[in-house]
Amino acid sequence: MAAQPNSIHPSPESISRAWRMIKLIDGYYIEAANRVPEAKVADIARQWISKARLGVDETEAELIMVETYAFAVNLAIFTPSLTGVSLIDRLARQHPSSVSSEDRLALTALSGSKFHALKLLARQTQDLVLAEDVTSGALVALVDRELPAAAMGVKMASRLCGLPDNLFGLVGPNAPLDPSALDIVLSFARPGKGLNNSLRCAAALYKHLVRNGGPRINGINAAPRFDDAADIMEGKEDCDLDRIAKAWALLAEGEEPTAASLAEARRLTSSPHIILAIGSCLAARARGEIPRAEAYSRLAYVQMETMHRRAIAGTGRDQTPLQAARNAIARAVAEAVLPRGARELFEDLHRRLLAASLGAAKTGAANPGAANPGAGGDELARVLKLIQALRAKTVDQGCTEQEAMASAGKVAELLDRYGLSLSEVEMRQQVCEGVGIETGRRRRGPLDTCIPSIAMFCDCKAWSEKSASGAIRYVFFGLPADVEAAHYLHDLIKAAFDVETDRFKRGAALDAGDAGERRSSVNSFQVGLGDGICRKLMSLKSRRDEANSRSSGRDLVTVKASVIEDELEKLGLAFVSKGQRRKQRVVADAYEAGREAGGKFELRAGLATSASRAV
Repeated sequence: MAAQPNSIHPSPESISRAWRMIKLIDGYYIEAANRVPEAKVADIARQWISKARLGVDETEAELIMVETYAFAVNLAIFTPSLTGVSLIDRLARQHPSSVSSEDRLALTALSGSKFHALKLLARQTQDLVLAEDVTSGALVALVDRELPAAAMGVKMASRLCGLPDNLFGLVGPNAPLDPSALDIVLSFARPGKGLNNSLRCAAALYKHLVRNGGPRINGINAAPRFDDAADIMEGKEDCDLDRIAKAWALLAEGEEPTAASLAEARRLTSSPHIILAIGSCLAARARGEIPRAEAYSRLAYVQMETMHRRAIAGTGRDQTPLQAARNAIARAVAEAVLPRGARELFEDLHRRLLAASLGAAKTGAANPGAANPGAGGDELARVLKLIQALRAKTVDQGCTEQEAMASAGKVAELLDRYGLSLSEVEMRQQVCEGVGIETGRRRRGPLDTCIPSIAMFCDCKAWSEKSASGAIRYVFFGLPADVEAAHYLHDLIKAAFDVETDRFKRGAALDAGDAGERRSSVNSFQVGLGDGICRKLMSLKSRRDEANSRSSGRDLVTVKASVIEDELEKLGLAFVSKGQRRKQRVVADAYEAGREAGGKFELRAGLATSASRAV
C-alpha cells in the first residue's frame, strides 16, 4: 500500500462505484459467513473463550459471546485449508463466469482483502475518512459513512478491501486497539512494510481481545446511533429472518405459516435474531407496513417461545436465555441502537408467552414447565417418587454392577406398567423434559459409551453438548418418567463403575507392572465393563419390548419416539452425527474381566421388594 497525499478528492462517479462495490462485498461476505461450518466456528471460539474474563454481568457476557463468534467467523473465512485454499477463494471460484464485471471485482477484492492496523485521522467528506496504516505509515482513504467524529484519533484493526481509484472499504468486525492490543499487532510488523503475517496477527489479536477485553467505541465495535426506528434495519433485508417475514406477511387472514417455515424460524432462535426481529418490526411500523410488522412480531414471539421451551427442557448451557435477550435489548436501547419501544414490545410478547403457558396449564394442555394432571399426573408423581426412593437405596450408598442391573430391572417394570396404563392421547398430552449430565471432563471416557444404551433402555433421546470451557455435557430428553429413570440409571451405572473399578484395582491383576501398564489395565477393564453393561441393557430392552407387545398389542417405543420428535421440532434443535470412533487398543485380560462383570445380572428379590415398599 503506497503512501498518498494528505488529502484525496475522488470524483462523485468514483464514490458511487465504490459504494456499489461495498454493497456487493458485504453481500458476498455474508454468503461466505453462512457457509462456515458451525463446528469450525465453535472450535475456534472455544479455544479463546475458555480463558475469557466473562465476569458476572450477563449483558457484557452476551456481548463478548457475539463478538467472539464474529471474530471466529472472520478468521474461518480467510484461513487457508491444508490444500492452501480458503473458503472465500472457493466461493470466488464457484460463482459462474456470467456474473457482472462488478461482481467479479467485488469477489476479487474480498478474496484479496488484508488485515491492517489503522489510525483514524479525519473525516474528509460524508463518504470519506482518512486513516494512516500504523505499521507502514501509508495514508488510506476509507469509503465510510458510519465512523463518528468522536472516533477520530482512535487506533483500530480491521480488514481492508481494495476498491477502484485507490479507495478502500472495511469488511468484517472492527477492533479498537488499546496499548496491550497494539503491542500484539506491532509484534507482527516489519518496519515501514506493514504486517508480516496478517492472518496470524488477526488470530493473536482476536484471542487477546476475547480473553482480556478491549475498548468499546460507538461506530467502531459498539453499534452506531440511529435517529428513528426506520433506520434500524435499512439495507439489511438479505438474511433468512427477513425472507421468512416476507413470506408470512403475504399470508391471508387466518392462514397459518407452513410447518417448514415455522421449523426454520425455530432453528434460527437466538438473542441476536430476536433483537433483529423486534427492531425490524418497529422499523416496519414506522414505515406503515403493518403486515410486515406483524410478521416480524410473530417471528420474535415464536423464537421467544422456543427459548422458553429449551430452558424448561433443560437443553443448552444457558437456562435463562430470555433474561439474556432482555438484557441485550436494554443495552441496545441504552446505546440508541433500538428505540425505547423495543423494550415495551419485548415485554408485551413475554407477557403473551407467560399467559399462553398459564392458560395451557389451567386447561390441561401440554405446556412447558408443568406436569399435566390430565395425563396421569398422580400416577406420574408416584412413579417419580419411587425412582427417587430407589436412588436413596443404591446410588447414594454405592452399588455393584449386579445391584445396578437389578434396580434397572425394577425401574423398567415401573416405566412399562405406567406407560401401558396411559392411552396414546394421554401420552401425547405429556410435556417432554430434559436433564443435563455434567461430566466435568473434556474427553470421552468408558462410562460415556453407556449413554446411548441408557437412552435406548429408557425410551429417551440423548445428545452431547460442550460448555465454553470444552467440558462435555450429556442431555437425556423425553417423557418425564423416562427422563428421571435415565438420570437414575446413569447415576447407578456410574456408581457401579466406581465400585467395580475399585474391586478390580485391588485384585491380583494389578500386582505387577509399572504405572503406565496399571493405568492401561484399568482403562481396558472399564471399556470392557461399559461394553458388557451396554450389551446387557440391549438384551433386557429387547425382551421388554417383545413382552409388552405381546401383552398389550401396543408399541410404546414408537408412540414415545413420535412424541419426542414432535417436541424436538418445537425446540428447533439441529443435531450433527459424529463419525465412528477409532478402535481402542486394550489389555485383553483386563477387558474380558470388565466385560464379564458388566454382563452379570441377577434380579435380586430383596432389593426389588425393599424398593417396592418405599412408597
